Amino acid sequence: MKTIRFFHALSHVRWVFFAWSIYLMVQAFRHPARYALANTGLAVFLMGLYLGFLGFSDIQRLSRRECREFADPRGMRITSVLLLSVAAFTFLMGVYFMNIGLLRPGLKEAVTLELKTVGYHCFALGFGFLCYLKLVYDKYMHFLSRQDGEKAAAGGR
Repeated sequence: MKTIRFFHALSHVRWVFFAWSIYLMVQAFRHPARYALANTGLAVFLMGLYLGFLGFSDIQRLSRRECREFADPRGMRITSVLLLSVAAFTFLMGVYFMNIGLLRPGLKEAVTLELKTVGYHCFALGFGFLCYLKLVYDKYMHFLSRQDGEKAAAGGR
């Protein structure tokens, strides 16, 4: 039980990565010539860490909104497909950016290097989406097991 509490407490570190990512994006919008590409890549990486740390959350803590969403199995299928699609797209973008030198040979070397770095950061974001999908699935399975327990308790009275 202490381990679950430790990881749940650790999951709150995600807000540091989220705030840092937002700061980098604002900085990139304010001074695009200096920060746009480097900050965007780092912000993508930090959002991946944000989603990864979100995956450490306790699955037994369900909000009312989550319970309403989990009550609809169709909505959960849509959410799962959407998260898998976004993760796959992010991985594909990572592969594209990592091979940008082969696909776009006319780019400057500095830009090519920055885009390759963005590609590596896309992989972190893709894994973050997979961590978040696992969290949602685990919470959904916990919700279903809790519902089955409530039905069994109500039927036994």
